[in-house]
Amino acid sequence: MYVKNVNGSGRFSAPSGYSSWLEYWKEKSGESVYFCSASSCLGTDLVGAHVQKAYGEDESWYIVPLGKSCKNRTDTFNVTATLVPVPSNL
Repeated sequence: MYVKNVNGSGRFSAPSGYSSWLEYWKEKSGESVYFCSASSCLGTDLVGAHVQKAYGEDESWYIVPLGKSCKNRTDTFNVTATLVPVPSNL
């Protein structure tokens, strides 16, 4: 799935009951992650990053595990992990 990072989303805290967006992603996806989900990146300094699908009309926000450097990318890139929707109450 091709995505782009959401600019300025760092101001939003993880939902109540979760210590981080990465923990939220793990709980909601039911998956484990050890490396950045951006294709061809093996970063291990993971965070739960806010992204949007790059193509199509879906403007929803999603969480996906990315390395800290990929979290700051400004291009469109492919991720291999499940996209978890951000709660609509943000």
